[in-house]
Amino acid sequence: MELTGNRYTGNDWRRLLSTRRGTVIVAAVCTLVAAGILVYAAAQYRNSVESSGATRTVLVANATILKGTSGDVIASQELFHAQSIAGRQVSAGAIADTALLHGKVAVSDISPGQQLTLGDFTTSGGYAAQLAPDERVISIPLDASHGLAGVVQDGDRVDVYAGLNLEVNGSGGSGSAGASLRLLVANVPVLAVDQNSGGGLGGGGATGQQADVVLKVRASEAGALAFASDHGKIWLVLRGPNAAEPSTQAKETFNVQTLLRGTPGTGAGG
Repeated sequence: MELTGNRYTGNDWRRLLSTRRGTVIVAAVCTLVAAGILVYAAAQYRNSVESSGATRTVLVANATILKGTSGDVIASQELFHAQSIAGRQVSAGAIADTALLHGKVAVSDISPGQQLTLGDFTTSGGYAAQLAPDERVISIPLDASHGLAGVVQDGDRVDVYAGLNLEVNGSGGSGSAGASLRLLVANVPVLAVDQNSGGGLGGGGATGQQADVVLKVRASEAGALAFASDHGKIWLVLRGPNAAEPSTQAKETFNVQTLLRGTPGTGAGG
């Protein structure tokens, strides 16, 4: 017995469609296909809606973040909290990783409860963007020897000493002069050397030339540095990458009496 399959030709389909029964069959098939397409589309739409409803964790501001605030400050002071938000409510470019804040600054004020987004930040912001609330930038004019010409560079850290010449008036109206030196600030970051000076420190100029050294200090230290710069001499002492903090003796006020009663120490090379 030989089994054969039905093969339909174009003429067979035309004959089928020429009858009422055939037209009904083709219409039923088309209806089933359309229904299948609609069911598939509905399933895809439902999956899309369910996916958009899934929660995502993003960073949200705790309080007002002012324009110009650096991303590093925002991260270090935790001016945000992580919050789970429905996917459909997540802002475009929402930030979930604090690493994306590094090296950036806010381009406008960010309100409490607002999601942090990439559009809220830019990569430039100047010195102000590098400052925490209790930090300040101060420029100190120094001659080549006091400022370690050709040695101190941007990004270094220094200890800052101040020397003052004092005149003490006696009861008879005569005065006696005295000089003193003390450590004002330790471990200060150098932001720039030879800023807008046209020579001096960065260029290895003569001792008499002056140049600016831009330092980042605590707000409580800026006044003392400014006073010492105006009324005395500032010395920069370069620190190494693993420098120990100055000893108790280094924090003393040095004058003729302290130096005469002190015991000579051993130098770094000895």
